[in-house]
Order: sequence, then C-alpha cells, then structure tokens
Amino acid sequence: MLDVEFNKIVAIARGTGQPNEATAIVLATRLLQSKGLLTYEGAVNFPQIDPRKPEHNTIEKQLRVIKEWEERYEAAYDQLALSVVSMTPDGEVVETYDPASPHSRAFVQLTGQEAPKPDYTLHDAAVLYIETNKRKVGRKADQQAKSEQQQWLRLNALADWLGEGNRDVGYKTPFNSIDRSVAQRFKTHLIATKSWTVATRNKALEMLRAAFNVAGYEYDLAGWNNPFRKMSDAITDSKVRYPFSPNDYNLWWRSLLAWRNDNSEAALIGLIMMETGSRIYEISHLVVGDLRLEADVPHVLVRNNQLRDLKGVIEHPAILFDTLPMLRGYRSSLKSKDPDDPVFPRYSKPKGNTNLSNTMNKRLRSVEGMQTERLSVYSARHAFKDRGRAARVDLAVLDYLMGHKTKQSSVVAQGYGTGYSLSVLKEAAEKINAVEDWGYLDQLAY
Repeated sequence: MLDVEFNKIVAIARGTGQPNEATAIVLATRLLQSKGLLTYEGAVNFPQIDPRKPEHNTIEKQLRVIKEWEERYEAAYDQLALSVVSMTPDGEVVETYDPASPHSRAFVQLTGQEAPKPDYTLHDAAVLYIETNKRKVGRKADQQAKSEQQQWLRLNALADWLGEGNRDVGYKTPFNSIDRSVAQRFKTHLIATKSWTVATRNKALEMLRAAFNVAGYEYDLAGWNNPFRKMSDAITDSKVRYPFSPNDYNLWWRSLLAWRNDNSEAALIGLIMMETGSRIYEISHLVVGDLRLEADVPHVLVRNNQLRDLKGVIEHPAILFDTLPMLRGYRSSLKSKDPDDPVFPRYSKPKGNTNLSNTMNKRLRSVEGMQTERLSVYSARHAFKDRGRAARVDLAVLDYLMGHKTKQSSVVAQGYGTGYSLSVLKEAAEKINAVEDWGYLDQLAY
C-alpha cells in the first residue's frame, strides 16, 4: 500500500514540466511524513498486520486496525489541508497558499489545483554546474578558485551577450529558452568579436556544453536537448611546437647557467627541465620532501603533494646529472628544510606556472642565434623525446621518465623502487643526455 501511494504521489508531483524526479520524490516523501506514514529517519511508520499475533488473528481485528490506520491518514491529510487555509472573523475559510511552504506546494499538487513549474534561469544553471563540478573533481582550494574563475568568465560572456551588455539581465534568461539557434548565434558572436584561437573558443564552448548537460539532466525538461552539443571546430590554427635543435639546446643551456645569479629559481628549474624532460609544474611545485638527492640514484620524485595535483601524470623519478650539484647547493641555501615546504617558493603559488613560463620565455626570446619565433621553454620536453628516440631508449621507459601515463609506463612503474629498476632508469637517462644529434624527423607529430 505504501509503494502504491508513494508512486501515485510521485506521478502527481512530476506533472507537466516538473523539473526532475528528485524534486517529486522529496515532495512525496514530505507528504508521507506529514501523514505519519514515514518517520523523518525514513522508517515505515504504520501498524503491521500479522495474523500470527493475537490482536490480528481474526478478520474483524484486522479490519479494526485498518480502520484506525485510515483515520490517522485522514487526520493527517486534514491537518495538511488546514495548514494552507485560515478562518476569517466572519467564519469564512480563506486559502493562505505560501509558495515557500512545502505543505502548501504538496497540498495544491495533491489536490490537482496546480503543478509547480519552476522557471530555471541561466544563473541557476551556472551555480548548479559550478557546485556540481566542484564536488565531482575535488580540487585543492587554490586550484578550485582558479577553475571557478575560468568557468565564470565563460558563463559571463554568454550572459553579457544574452543581456546585450547587461549581465544581470542575461543571467535571468530562462534556461529552457536557450536553444540551438541561440547557441549558434553566440558562437558567431565569439568569432566576430573575440580574438581567440580556435582551441580557446572550443574550450569555452565545451565548458558551456558541460554546464548545460549538468543542468539539463538535473532539471529533466521534457524534450530538451543540449544546445551546445558538437559546437567545437576542428583546430586549424594551432602552432607546431618544435623541439630544440642541438644548437638551440646548447645556447639555451648556457643562457640558463648565466641567468643563475639574477634569478636562481627560474634558471635552475629551466636546467632541470632540459636534463629530465619534465613539465614546468612538475619542477616548480616540488616540496623539500620530493628531493631524493642522497639516494643511490639521485633524483627528484615527481608526485602529488600539498602544492599541486598532477592529472594524467604517472608518479615518476626525474634523474639528475649535471644539475645535481646545483640543486644540492640551492637546497642548502633554503631557509626552511621542512619536508612540506616548497623548494621554489617564488613559483609555488597558484599562478606560479604562468608567471614562470612568461618569465622564461621572455628570457628565451632574448637569446641570440636561436630560432625563437617557433620555440618555447616547452621545447626542452620535445627535445628530450627526440633525444630518447635517438638514443634508442625503450619507448615504455622513455614514457615513464617523461611521466606519460600509458599502459607501458605503468608496467615500468610497478618495478620502481626496487633499486634495480631505478638503475635501469638511470642508464636510460644517461643515454638520453649523452646524445648530441637528434634531428627533426618527427617534429610534425607535436
């Protein structure tokens, strides 16, 4: 009986245009609780008829119990009805419907007087997406702040356009009124007014697609389709990322060595990147506990720590050679040797990667004799890949040394830490750093 009643109320509560089943179930549950059929802990709360018990061992006794239950049901219903009406001094009954009251909403729904049809806005969808994404991903506080900033910038762009420059008006746009034609016109607006690359525009459209997916699924609007589906374009304007040539490599290495007196942190990070093929944020956000400089095979351990989360990067060692004495000397100059403190305090902040990249690229463009128009500090990583191929290092080991998360590199990782495996990795890293000519055969693969 409880199941039948519950399903009936859910069916009534859903109605035409009801946002989602979750809301209907909440309303139905509240109504059942108000009738005394469910406790607020979710337990069934009405008399059970058991013919084995003396008080239920005859049909007459069973009917009596049912009658008592019906009376309780009716009394609870009457109480619910009274909660939405009042009596005037003249004895006239007046409805006192309160949209904010769950009792009022449940009563008018149950009696068929009306079915609530919330008009969700773009702002409702935006807040829902950002909160849902926050719970799903579980970023650290600084990373979450940066992510939300990017999300709001893209949502604001849509709201500004919808409101013709008035963001508040744009955010009040009904969510279900934003259809495919609206999305296409917004894309045309971006192309005409924003000097974005195709990749940047695609990121914005993909984020809007994700946001509308979350809201559309939650609101469960009849016949709704995501207006931002398949809005991305093929990337045609991305720049080829070239590796350093042997000459460029040597010029950049010497420039970084000369830079150590002016910016010891940036210079040392750059040198370690060249020697290990590491990404900027793998080195810039190291903590003192990641330095394994006294191990049989000295290295730094690239892993998640309290300063950053590495996505799509396998935990791996970055093995040091020429940079080892530099890093040891630098470590001795640190004010704090606490294992949880940053190795490079200047660039371990939330926007440290961006600042460091800009600073290093500015330095790189000042180096005479380099083809700087097509190179960046990231070219060191591509050169490491080319050098590894030239040294005929096993590709699984090469991927592992570079932190690529592949099935092959995962197999290598299973042996890391035994001593033997680390020695093998050192041998591979030595071969890579000994290569003096690596060519450009695979440059277009980047």
